[in-house]
Amino acid sequence: MFDEPHPPVVLDRVVNEKSINKGKFLTKAHSESYLYQMQTISKLQDVNSVLEIGPGEGFVAKNLRSIGYEYHTLDFEDANEPTIKADFSSLEPNQVTQSYDLTCACQVLEHFPYESLLKNITTLAQLSKKYVLISLPCSCKGFSIKLNISHGQHKRKTKQIDFYLPTNLPNRKYRKEYMEEFPWAVHYWEIGRKGFPLKRILQDIESCKLKILDKFHSPNPFHYFILSQKE
Repeated sequence: MFDEPHPPVVLDRVVNEKSINKGKFLTKAHSESYLYQMQTISKLQDVNSVLEIGPGEGFVAKNLRSIGYEYHTLDFEDANEPTIKADFSSLEPNQVTQSYDLTCACQVLEHFPYESLLKNITTLAQLSKKYVLISLPCSCKGFSIKLNISHGQHKRKTKQIDFYLPTNLPNRKYRKEYMEEFPWAVHYWEIGRKGFPLKRILQDIESCKLKILDKFHSPNPFHYFILSQKE
């Protein structure tokens, strides 16, 4: 009846151990998405400053800072020492004293009701001079085939074919007490579930005066990236 992806006993344990997000980059599913996030940012030659909403354990922030990026983070918790401590759900852009070449929110926006998406995307755009990068959970099924032709450490040629279809599953349902105790674990919506086709999300992003530059699954198909630019 309920579609709660994380058992309460597990969530209770990570809360008590203060281990939320700890070690996620060590898992294959998350590390590949972190790498795609970093590569997408680094390929943009005109990006020097970044603001990330909800940086998790700060893996991307630490790595991009180490190669010279001005990388700021925003979170409502002190655990990962955010540059800006604030609640994104009530954030007004004028509370942030500067704008950035790129703003990003990866696996964050689904934790707010879909009715908040336009406001959240607009806030990301207002804080950005140029680009907005997001990733969202994508409920899908399919396959990926990748062929590498290599010489030593160098890949001479890579060919990849991805084929994924939306599951069209009903939206997730949670018990009231679950939502009250673990609000940060709740997905109010996901791409590919009933009522949330990718086309709808893209149209809503474009309605915020953003141009979609690229969209793609990471090697973890549950993480879907959308890169857009201010018009």
